[in-house]
Amino acid sequence: MSDGTDPGWRFQEGFEYEFSTLDPMSAHVDPPAIAAYETLVVKGADGLAKAGLAESLEPDPAGTTWTLRLRDGLRFHSGAACDARAVVRSLDAVRWQLGDGRQLWYWDAVDQVRALDGRTLQFTLHHPSVRFPSLLWGTHTAIHNEELRLAEPDRFGTEIVDGTGPYRLGSWSSEKVVLQRWDEYRDHHFDGPTTIEWRSIRDGGQRVAELEAGQLDCIHSPPPAQVQRLAADPRYKSYIHPQAASMYLSLDWHHEIGFADHRVREAISLAIDRDAIVDVVFGGLASAMYGPLPPGHDFYDSSIDAHHVRELGAAQVLLDGAGWVVGSDGVRKRDGLRLEFRCVVQDDEVFRAVAGVVREQLRQAGVALKLDFVRPFADFYTACRDGAPAAISKWLWQDPVDALIGFASTATAPFPNWSNASSARLDRAFDEWTHATTNPVMAEAATEVQRAFVDDLPYIPLLTPHDVWVWRQEVAGFEPSARTLYPTYLGIRQT
Repeated sequence: MSDGTDPGWRFQEGFEYEFSTLDPMSAHVDPPAIAAYETLVVKGADGLAKAGLAESLEPDPAGTTWTLRLRDGLRFHSGAACDARAVVRSLDAVRWQLGDGRQLWYWDAVDQVRALDGRTLQFTLHHPSVRFPSLLWGTHTAIHNEELRLAEPDRFGTEIVDGTGPYRLGSWSSEKVVLQRWDEYRDHHFDGPTTIEWRSIRDGGQRVAELEAGQLDCIHSPPPAQVQRLAADPRYKSYIHPQAASMYLSLDWHHEIGFADHRVREAISLAIDRDAIVDVVFGGLASAMYGPLPPGHDFYDSSIDAHHVRELGAAQVLLDGAGWVVGSDGVRKRDGLRLEFRCVVQDDEVFRAVAGVVREQLRQAGVALKLDFVRPFADFYTACRDGAPAAISKWLWQDPVDALIGFASTATAPFPNWSNASSARLDRAFDEWTHATTNPVMAEAATEVQRAFVDDLPYIPLLTPHDVWVWRQEVAGFEPSARTLYPTYLGIRQT
């Protein structure tokens, strides 16, 4: 087996989705973006900010002004300078252009971003916030050449990718992305694979077959029934851990059925057997969720899940009390209206399976789902924004409470709070979170966020799947982490 300096070494990864464009403004962030772009700081194993493109990040004593110092001599793949002004342009693009008329919610603490000189940026906050560094390590704030993106809007992300990462674009399609090692990367000792190729293989069994045939070096999300066998196979290494994600059912509070009635939302939640979904669809490789935070992740309160189980009888009582009477066909009715509604679902094998089980479980309570499978991700997001009565979706975010603010805060409706959920108590908890100046205060706010979700149910959490990666034993330096969405590709090599 040759080492990582072999110019012919092509690292090949099988992934379960079609790929979004490698444009920071695209609908989704996929693994190739982690190799092409970098963030100002990175999230360390201890949850604290470590150096990325920035060599330092320091707050003033009041905590309202943060000064960031860039590494010297940074360049984009095109050769253009990645100086402080270019970084401000990149951040401003994401901050203001993706928010549907407002700045993105996770920027709400920020007042101004300025370049003080070629290497120094200053962030002025409306209020102190201990969470500020998390803004800068998120995949949605990876630094790109905004000047080139504006000059080539139709080609950027597909024919042109201009980041600072260790790999630059070879070719892009929704089925396959190829990146080439950038030999001018600032770490001149970097000796990873010459080429990395990501392939979209939507059938899990095929991903496994190609791994075992030697056609792939790594796969993500094998079929649950094969995970333990692969984990025990000495040819491979594997990583299995709860994902920083939540699959959930969202309900439009404005819909004529009346999802704003707490009894209806609670009944639907009680009618769903999460443990059965975990067993049937995931073979146990997932965790049932009644609260909004994934088990094992920062600020998770296990008591939220521990005191909730499926209670079909209680669900039926609640619907009876809300005036929904079981009809002759088993579907409930009230004032001539059937308790039947359209639910948009991402069209892949896992979502199809989850949606099918949820539909059957709700039917037992007299609730009828009409499933509408939509291609992920941009088409699905459009269907949600167009006013679908319900959706089964999944957020994937390395800082879960920050994700929840977007999907459930009153201030972010209708994007990305597609359910138009509104809870004054939850909004107050979110506000306490963003204003927290110490970790204990932040933890208290996170606990209140979870309790408000359980009590008010702005949307209905279902489960968090386990993240599963499997790769060849000969590959070293491929290190998935529970604190990040995808592994980095800087350190991988062959042994």
